[in-house]
Order: sequence, then structure tokens, then C-alpha cells
Amino acid sequence: MKIVADENIPQVKEAFKNFGEVFLISGREISNDILKDADILLTRSITNVNEELLENTNIKFVATATIGIDHIDLDYLKYRNIEFADAKGCNAYSVAEYVVCSIANIFYNKNILLDNKKIGVVGYGNIGTKISNFAETIGLSVLINDPPLERISAFKIFNHLENTLKSNIITFHVPLNKSGLDKTYHLIDDEKINLIKENTLLINTSRGPVVDNAVLKNRLEKQNDITTVLDVWENEPNVDIDLLSKVNISTAHIAGYSLEGKLNGTLLIYEKFCDCFGFKPVWQPNYPSLENNLIAVNTNDPLEKILNDTLSKVYNVENDSTILKECSKLNNELRGKCFDNIRKTYSVRREFNNYTIKLNKRDNKLKEIFEALRFKVT
Repeated sequence: MKIVADENIPQVKEAFKNFGEVFLISGREISNDILKDADILLTRSITNVNEELLENTNIKFVATATIGIDHIDLDYLKYRNIEFADAKGCNAYSVAEYVVCSIANIFYNKNILLDNKKIGVVGYGNIGTKISNFAETIGLSVLINDPPLERISAFKIFNHLENTLKSNIITFHVPLNKSGLDKTYHLIDDEKINLIKENTLLINTSRGPVVDNAVLKNRLEKQNDITTVLDVWENEPNVDIDLLSKVNISTAHIAGYSLEGKLNGTLLIYEKFCDCFGFKPVWQPNYPSLENNLIAVNTNDPLEKILNDTLSKVYNVENDSTILKECSKLNNELRGKCFDNIRKTYSVRREFNNYTIKLNKRDNKLKEIFEALRFKVT
């Protein structure tokens, strides 16, 4: 088989080399000409897979090593009898950790207490459920909004979006649906932005168009009364630099970019490929050992300081924000390339469960918190 793969799928060549020749190509450069004599296409989110890309090719199997599928024309794949696989759930912990690190950073730096605060979780899937558990662990009350799940669930745990948007923190974890009953395109529009009260922390790690970027920029320009964390943007990689300059934490669509999250994506599409073609899966990802994984914690500090100090040693989200903001200093032609290059050359980030917390004295409450966040505790 001829296998064309996005060069940013980690260890993809090692995973698929036994099935044929693997050609690694930049996701934005995968074209119809390149796919003319290919059998397999393995992508990430920046490659639009549709009739224009696949017409008159022999592609038999398409996979995306991502959780989102809005870049995939599923109807066309079905029409062409092309098998499809995604990697839903692969980086759920990575995104959940990004969110909790951002909350810890913002709350500590703005001197906000976690007590009596509510978080509105919009989308209660693989990521939303994990964030809800993390949020309850650190003392937040959780409001959940997920209309499609609510319609099929017997549990009365859901809230209307209008009520959810009144929370102290709002975080979005929905697919991008451009139409229909569960439309999420511009879910936050010029009306719903006004439901968000002042001093709210708004976080979007789902898809850029879920929050109307122009509407958000207008709110920040005129009132500047909410705090924002954006990992996803409209018109990526050509983000609105005026909005970027006003966002507190701005990153280049890397919330799910932990090493484990990316390798889980490779593993999932590999296993689904094997299942599709009747191969026995034998490949496993290679996880490098992690040195300096012991973190000392002073239990005498306030919880907000403990969380920020500890989590920033695992993942300092401010560093990623600074890197993206540097892109805004470049000219129009180079800014998009800078955005893509951040993703391509992203440094290794490991998840919480690779680290051990050493408490300076026994504290059962802190032990419970860190263990619930998946740390080992001594």
C-alpha cells in the first residue's frame, strides 16, 4: 500500500511501515495530485478531506488522528465507500489538564479564591466529563450543558445554556456543527455574549467558530470585563491579531498536544486500520522515560498557590501563550506560518500521571485532590 500521512502524526511511520511505504507530508500540502496513486490517507485537523481532495484517487481508508471531524466530508466518504476512522477521546486528559492549568494560573494571578465558584461545562463528552471531575476535585461547582446528550439521558444533571453562561468560569467542549438542532457555529453570538457576566473566565479549546471572534473582540474592546483563554480561533492559522492581543492566555490549538494525547491518536487510528483490513495489531507507542518527575509541595500555602505552583511545573501555559503572541509581531504572510510552526515544533509535554507529588507533611485533603488529578502522591 501507499500510505500518505500528515508529518505531525507522531510515530506514524513506525506504526504503519509494515503495511507499505509511508510518505510524510505537511498537512496543508496534501493534495489531489499527491493522492493520485495512494491507498491510505492519515490526517490531522488542518487537511480538508472532501471530493476536491479525493476525486479520481484510489483511497480506500481515511483516518484523522484527532477528536474533531469537521474537516472531514463524511457524506462523500460514504458515497465513495471509503472507510473512515477518527481518534475520539485520544487527548481528553491533555485538554482537561490544559483547562485546569489555565484556571489555576488565572485564579492565582488575579488573586481569586476557588471557594463558591461555579464552572459551566458546555459539552459533556470525553473531555467535558474529565474537566467536570477535575473541577469538582479543586472545589468548583459544576453546571453541565449538553442538549443532544440531555435528550437521551435519564439523568437530570443538565442546565440550559443561558443558565450555564452565568457561571464564574465557562469552558466549551463541543463539536463544530454548522447547522441543525445542535448548531454550535457561533454558539456565543452578539446576543449570548451579553449573558456572560463581568469577571467571568471564558475558555475555548473546542473549535474556533464556536465563539464568534468578532463578537468577543468587541466585548473586550468596549468593556474588557471578562478574562479569556483561547486555544482555538476562527480562520486558523490566520488568527485575528487584535483579538489575540486582548486575550489573557492565547495558544496555537495545542491544548490536546500532550505526548500521550498525540500518541493515543496514532494508536487509535492504527488499531482501527488493522481492524478494517484484518491485520493483527502489534505496534505500541514508544513513551520516553521522564526524568525529574518529583514535585515538592508546601502544604502550608493556600490552595490557589499550591495548584498554580505545582501545575505550572508540569505545564506552564503562559509560556505557550507568550510564544503565540510573538507571532503577532510578524507580517501577514509570516503569521500563519508561525502558527503552524508552533504546532509542528511543539515541545514535549507529559500528562499529570507521569509525576509524583511529595507533600512536606501529611494532608489528606491535598492528597485526595492530587490523586484525583491523576498524580502519584508520597
